[in-house]
Amino acid sequence: MNLALFRHQLRKLLRRGRLIGLGLLAAVPALVIFVVGSATGSVSNQELVGIVATVGATTFPIAALILAGATLRDEKDDGTLAYLYLAPIPRPIMALTSIGAAVAATALVGLGAAALVLVAGLAVGADLAVGLATFPLYLVTAVGYSALFVPVGYLIPRVILTGLGYVIVWEQIVARLVTGVANTSVWRFGLSIYSDIIEGGGNELTLALGPVTPGTWGGITKVAAVLTIGWSALTYSLHRRDAL
Repeated sequence: MNLALFRHQLRKLLRRGRLIGLGLLAAVPALVIFVVGSATGSVSNQELVGIVATVGATTFPIAALILAGATLRDEKDDGTLAYLYLAPIPRPIMALTSIGAAVAATALVGLGAAALVLVAGLAVGADLAVGLATFPLYLVTAVGYSALFVPVGYLIPRVILTGLGYVIVWEQIVARLVTGVANTSVWRFGLSIYSDIIEGGGNELTLALGPVTPGTWGGITKVAAVLTIGWSALTYSLHRRDAL
């Protein structure tokens, strides 16, 4: 990994306005938990898990899309990507660094959101362990979405529109209607780890998982495969640009 490039990209991604806006978006599940708990007097563990699994399935992936998709897309739009091409950085290292910067920025937002879920859950009577399990969920999906959306942002000008198609149409609609599609969902890879850690989670989590089997190592393996594919695709694309 190239540390100079990593710091440069991380600074661009973590602009104050963007960080605040995406932090608020990712914090919506915690807000819902607190509002429901305030209205009903408490939130059970299963209710908390259901809110994270369903509400978080849209809010955090969109935040990850905006951050990861901007990693190289902002460089292209600002006209600064040409300077990165001129730097003596091997293309595999450039690809790995770009994905790493996106993971760091996205994980920061996700872990902040998980911390708020933990605090909101404790405030309305949920168990500490259920709130803590949200941290690996957001961390693992930050890796998966970054590996997916950094190459998409580099290759496709309308990355937000394309990414929303994946997050909303593919993961939330098609994956519920077509059994095999659920196994291409980054969010469900994270949920399989989440479900394994908390040992269940109730009907909402079962429905959100669909045919994906709970399991920590299975989820990690699938996200690692997404990371490998995303890194390979981005490396190839950067090399191909050099050949033009």
